[in-house]
Amino acid sequence: MLQPLDDQNLKELASVSAYPCVSILMRTHRSGRETQQGPIRLKNLLKEASEKLKAAGHDDGILDELASKTNQHDFWQHQGEGLAIYLTPDDYRMFRLNHSVDEQVYIGEMFLLQPLVRESNSTGKYFVLSLSWEEAKLYRADSTTFNLVETTALPAKFHELVLPRDPEESLQNTSHRSVGNTVGTSTAMFHGQGEGEDMIAADRDQYLSLIGDEVTAAIYNTGLPLVVVATHEVTGHFEATTKVQVDARVDGSPSEWSSDEMQKHAHTAIEPLLQANHSEFIERFGTTVAESQGSDDLDEVLQAAKNGRIDSLMACNHADHCDKTNQAVVETLRGGGNVLQGDQESMPGDDAVIAAIFRY
Repeated sequence: MLQPLDDQNLKELASVSAYPCVSILMRTHRSGRETQQGPIRLKNLLKEASEKLKAAGHDDGILDELASKTNQHDFWQHQGEGLAIYLTPDDYRMFRLNHSVDEQVYIGEMFLLQPLVRESNSTGKYFVLSLSWEEAKLYRADSTTFNLVETTALPAKFHELVLPRDPEESLQNTSHRSVGNTVGTSTAMFHGQGEGEDMIAADRDQYLSLIGDEVTAAIYNTGLPLVVVATHEVTGHFEATTKVQVDARVDGSPSEWSSDEMQKHAHTAIEPLLQANHSEFIERFGTTVAESQGSDDLDEVLQAAKNGRIDSLMACNHADHCDKTNQAVVETLRGGGNVLQGDQESMPGDDAVIAAIFRY
């Protein structure tokens, strides 16, 4: 099953320890003729994975089920910007990514998770959810741009996500996009049971829950904050019904504003929280290093990660140190620590590829 990626998925993947663990990362496309490249890319990556498995003395039969995906047209019509596939001899999981990744095949005793770690907001960008009881839209914005984001189910109106109570009539007259974690099948969400206010409340909870799932999948791994533009009532119900982190709120009805007005209100609300760089982590790191409670020495950090000593970790992708930095990321996640994706320019030391703040 193709799933969106979230923090819980990442922690579950970090907990897996098997040999071999096969990680396949590839670029995909949401729509258009480019989707035809997907089967070819996957076929090439599976060939590479087969060669690496055989070279390491393993049976490449664990790839057989994935090979069928190269012939499934519908599978490639429901992609994001990237695809992550994780296999062991006993199981495999696939995740739709909302950002592009470098294509690679990794074989080891743990999965390659570092490219999936949430990035820091180093661009001043953010998401805006325009939400009412009638309609939901998601935008990606900064100080000058305000672009609509299209997901599997968004933008959507209430009646598109929560269908009328008569299932037979609805299925005859309604074409409904797939939502949630199952891709490639129609998902009909019918009105809740009961009468009057209880029915309305159940329908609204269902509507908000579906929107929450879509928003979570869209913003995960970007490191970008979320602004919700809605009335106080709708925002309150949204936060109570979902687990979506709302970083700023604009109180008002979205239908009352143009896109330019909504962007202005949203930017005013989120501007105090926007970070131009990793300053918060870097400031903490500098203090802890002075107290011998932090380090950017890769070997020291890796040992601390294995011992569960890391509170917060920032790592950047570096081809020469991929195995060690990925292991530090996985061990930190296993130990319940926080992990942040950085880049070479933002690291605290000129040659540092990792930085850690210790628990003790």
